[in-house]
Amino acid sequence: MIQIAKKEFELPRGLAAESKVWIYQAERELSNKEVAEMTALLNTFVSDWAAHGKNLQADFRIFFNRFICLFVDETSHGASGCSIDSSVHFIQQLERTFSVQLMKRTQVAYLIDNEIQTIEMNELSDLAKKGQINSSTLVFNNLVKTMGEMEKAWILPAGESWHARLL
Repeated sequence: MIQIAKKEFELPRGLAAESKVWIYQAERELSNKEVAEMTALLNTFVSDWAAHGKNLQADFRIFFNRFICLFVDETSHGASGCSIDSSVHFIQQLERTFSVQLMKRTQVAYLIDNEIQTIEMNELSDLAKKGQINSSTLVFNNLVKTMGEMEKAWILPAGESWHARLL
């Protein structure tokens, strides 16, 4: 279990390690009130989430008031294009409701002094040149595809991730 600023990172139980994961990174830290409101909306969405009329075995987590993660265990029934589209539309609705960007893929999150920072991807090399980040700086690899991969490689040193090529 990883702990950042006294907040834990614990994945859902009862889902297979091969469960798909989609990570949506907020451009800013969400307030506790926003997290509570989003949690209620996500509970409803996940409980109703279906593919071809069959409920998906799904769950979610909001980590560090910054990352919304949707999980689908496809061992019994897989997510379809339509069900994935419905999740994207749901996330877009959250963006509008809470005035926060969740789908901006050009931002990178990293840890400095146990605090999550975000920066545009094209600015990473500048931070590295200034010595503000390096290959041992912990980064969030939002490209992980499964829950098992997330557990092992979501938060790792930049030098061990795809971020290394940008430093």
